[in-house]
Amino acid sequence: MTAETRLIPAWRLLDREGLHALVETPRRGLPEGIFLTPDRALHEISVVPLVMAARQVIERAIAQGGLPLTATGALSRVDTRALFDLIDWPDYPKNEVLAVNQVLNEADALPIHITRIVLQVAGLLRRRGKMLIATKKAQAFLNPNASADLFALLFETTLWRVSLTYFDRAPVEHWPQDHIGIVLWCLSVAANNWADADMLAQVCTVRDERLDRTVRDFSGHAMRSRVLRPLTWLGLMEMARRDDEVQADWMRPSVFRKTALFDAVVGFKVEVPVRTEAVH
Repeated sequence: MTAETRLIPAWRLLDREGLHALVETPRRGLPEGIFLTPDRALHEISVVPLVMAARQVIERAIAQGGLPLTATGALSRVDTRALFDLIDWPDYPKNEVLAVNQVLNEADALPIHITRIVLQVAGLLRRRGKMLIATKKAQAFLNPNASADLFALLFETTLWRVSLTYFDRAPVEHWPQDHIGIVLWCLSVAANNWADADMLAQVCTVRDERLDRTVRDFSGHAMRSRVLRPLTWLGLMEMARRDDEVQADWMRPSVFRKTALFDAVVGFKVEVPVRTEAVH
């Protein structure tokens, strides 16, 4: 798409103070312009893919007195396969994964790999020698009444504390996660209808000049792998495949839109000088 036909980013509706409130991040917690209300949707929160996966990993770690680690710090094949069978993950065809892997290493099972890393960064799993053990804090999160607090911790950790660049190895490191607060606000006003990652990248991100120096424009790819898919793990975005259903899923382009859970639990404290209905 040429510069003449680029869409106007939604963040241009905000003033300087609003943008600052979305990007200024403390060492712990969210930017002052973002708040969560997970108590408004406790049932929906309890079945969020990453919340369920986190509890399954923690439960197994407690039941076994720890999870053995490989020399590279990954989970063993035995634990990886057991958790693989338990975990339900969006847009993750288990049968296709098994068809190309005779045995499963942690790196072959992306949901396990992601969940283990997020839990360690969140301080819910910690290494003790050659074992990964659940912390006391993690044990408390197994209580069904702790779903809201667990979701809030996983939300902050996944989007602000884990480098999502690690999972795609694409050029232009950290973009657009480096301004995820702005991206989330833009999605809140502009992702009501199905749209592909390229369109959402134009409307919801602050473009990085490094994107113009790559062989091809990676903005849509980065938006999909570092924002949209992670938000499906948190139940805040949903994905669908379009075009011919006869084709294999991986060949059909994906489109995204925010879920009702997004509007229920993610809130913003920013001044909007103009009407958000102007964004299309």
